[in-house]
Parts: sequence; structure tokens; C-alpha cells
Amino acid sequence: MSAQFAIPATTFVLRSIIEGRLKAVYGSSLTPPKVSVEPPPRPASTPVGSAPAESAGLVLYLHHVATNGAWRNMCDPHIDGQGARFAKAPLVLDLHYMLGAYGADLEREAVLGIGMNALHRNAIVPRPMIAKILAAVAVPLVPSKLTDTLPGEPLQDPASQPESITITQMALDVDLSTKIWGALQSPMRPCAYYVVTTVFLDTDETYPPLKEVQSVSISGRPVADPEADPSNDDRNVFSS
Repeated sequence: MSAQFAIPATTFVLRSIIEGRLKAVYGSSLTPPKVSVEPPPRPASTPVGSAPAESAGLVLYLHHVATNGAWRNMCDPHIDGQGARFAKAPLVLDLHYMLGAYGADLEREAVLGIGMNALHRNAIVPRPMIAKILAAVAVPLVPSKLTDTLPGEPLQDPASQPESITITQMALDVDLSTKIWGALQSPMRPCAYYVVTTVFLDTDETYPPLKEVQSVSISGRPVADPEADPSNDDRNVFSS
């Protein structure tokens, strides 16, 4: 899969899974909360007591990307017997997400449970579901930004994505979770952490053509004297 779309396409699929579950739970009579992929909201600058109540919502935030340890050295080496590169090493990633809930009352705990349930029900994301989600996106006739062409990415194609996308909840301690929230400068909220694996990025690596051998020189020295003048050696040159 192309390097510029593999990560956002994965995030888009995860958000769509959560949004679909929220719509099913809230039904037609209630408006489901939004699922944002932006960093968690910071506190409002308005004076205390005058700010409106915070509406419920979810944040699916990608806070860390790491190489997949199982695939990192699986395809090496990419050098044949003559020392020539014959293949490119795949860039295989694990995506670390934070699913946080915000709101003024207990509804934030409710939406967090719905979001966690949606990811738990789709711990191994089926390829037909990925194809359906991406195919449902309307592509503008004149794309104005890079992600407008995202639906055309073959995230569900085994040739581009050899392994299925799996979602696993991570057990982060309070100390590390507090550091993440502190770095985001946002009040700590109820949250869960997930690792999504594996995502393959096409590195588009190209190799310059090797220079052909122009000539081969073979020298012979009748006397094994390392201090002898090399210009006196018998030399034959073979040209291609």
C-alpha cells in the first residue's frame, strides 16, 4: 500500500467502525456523538461557570507508530549472490491509538463503552468490511487535498496488505497514560489504548542500474617479490 495512505486509511476504517456502532445504538431518535481523530480537546479559555457543558464524544487519536518486530527482519537479506539488491524491504508498522471519551456527565462513559465494544467486535477487521467502508466514500471530481483520493487505496488487497488488520487493547499503566495526556495538554479523561497491526507501507524504493564491466585486467609476476615494480608485470587486458 502506498506510504502516504496506509496510516490514514487505517484510521479512517477504525473511525467508521466506531461510528457505525454509535449509530446502531443511538438509533434514529437520537443524534450519535462525533468521533474525532484530532488530539483531545484542551480546556476552554472562558471563565469557570460561564462555559457551556461539554457534549459527549470520542477521540480516536494516533499517538505512536512503531515498527513491527515480527516483520522487521523477516525479509532480509535483499541481496543476491552477486551483491545486487533484488527487492525492497517492506516497512511494516504497528499503530498505537488512544480512544478517549469526553463529556459533562455519565454519557461519556457510555460512549466509551460503545466505542470499545465496536473495536472488540471487530478485533480482526474483515477484508470485505474494509472494501465496503472505503468504497462508500464519495470522491470529489476535483480533489482539493491528498486524502480525497484515499478510497482508491487497496487496504483490503492481500497483495498490498499481506496480513489482516487486527485490533488489540493494550494495558497501559496510569503513569504512562498521565504522561500522554500531559504532553497533549488536555485534562485526563476516561480512555483505552489499542495497538493496530500490521500495516504495510510501500517504500517505492528504486535502484540505479549497475554499470557494465568495460574491461578486465589480469597481471602476472614471474618472481614473488612484493617490492617489485608493478609496471614490469605481465598484463593482459580483456575488453567487452
